[in-house]
Amino acid sequence: MESRTRKRSSLNNNEDRISTLPNVLLHHILSFLDAVQVVQTCVLSKRWMDVWKSHPYLDFNFETFSSLISSYYYDDDMNNFTDFISHVLVRRNNVKAFKLSLDTRRDCQYSVVESLIYYAVKHYVEEISINTAHWDVPIVLPRCFFDCESLRSLKLKVDGGLALPKSLGLQSLKTLHLGGAQNFDGKIFSSCPNLENLTIEDICLNVIENFNIHALSLKSLEILNWRYNRIKQGCKVMLFAPKLTSFKFDGNTPLFWSEVNLTSLDDVNVVLQRYYHNHYYPFYVVEDEYISEEEETEQGLGLNLIKMLHQFCSAKSLTLSMNIIEVLSKVPAALNKHPSPFSNLKYLKLKTDHKDVTLPAHVLNYFLRSSSLLKVCF
Repeated sequence: MESRTRKRSSLNNNEDRISTLPNVLLHHILSFLDAVQVVQTCVLSKRWMDVWKSHPYLDFNFETFSSLISSYYYDDDMNNFTDFISHVLVRRNNVKAFKLSLDTRRDCQYSVVESLIYYAVKHYVEEISINTAHWDVPIVLPRCFFDCESLRSLKLKVDGGLALPKSLGLQSLKTLHLGGAQNFDGKIFSSCPNLENLTIEDICLNVIENFNIHALSLKSLEILNWRYNRIKQGCKVMLFAPKLTSFKFDGNTPLFWSEVNLTSLDDVNVVLQRYYHNHYYPFYVVEDEYISEEEETEQGLGLNLIKMLHQFCSAKSLTLSMNIIEVLSKVPAALNKHPSPFSNLKYLKLKTDHKDVTLPAHVLNYFLRSSSLLKVCF
């Protein structure tokens, strides 16, 4: 009876139990919020007035900011957003920043990106995520960035262009996501000796003939939005990653390999976008195969796709979009001429949005010839 009375008394007094939690737990709760929402908690009580100043997660999202603090003009919103970032950085306690994130997805002043990177390096940040746009000239990273020994995870996605140096030199980096980078040969990856996860998205290589990925510790690789109108004709990817176990590709033209050894690869996911239906699609055909103009659309794409898939011969699980099955179904002669090399394949997974989907018999037999115990999943 006495304990029940105490509980009722506590409830009646509206005891604020959350405010009694230590800062480390409060920071964990706040890590799910945007920076503007974190700062707004200072009005809750005296206990909360300074909690945000030592919060190690700085998440600056323009869409969230503009929805909470809006004006009639976009320029005013962006200027207010820029001022807000500056005020937070100035008033924050001089403690370590574990993660710093900037998400504008619209044109952003370079000075904002630069000041955030300077602050991150100075406060030993471990994770940086920048998703923005800069249409005037490609964004250039400040030199101090390449001395950041604490950085473990980095995402740089810049619509409009990102200019990269010849070397990154980030010794502790394990996860890297690059988007919007322009005309670099890929040799920067070899300067990150501990890199394990790499995502390359929407890059422009219209003057690059050989794209190099040399990463001794790499385990997972994703190449996304690989578009023929942004890649030089005949551009080849030279991959040396002896520990690679997972690969994902998404693009509208097959990837051309050069000097590839993927014996440790287990899981492969390949998506072909539908742009190949365009009559003017420039299919690139390897020199040792002759394809006439009449057959170029179907036969050329099918042959290039087969040669790309053959590099994944050690895969145990292969996930393909139905567009790929459609292309393969139209080149039975090429399937016979280039037998399936997937002797280790156990799972063939097909991505589809439709319930009634059939797998052509000659395409199924193509995979079954090398793997009789294959399981097919839709």
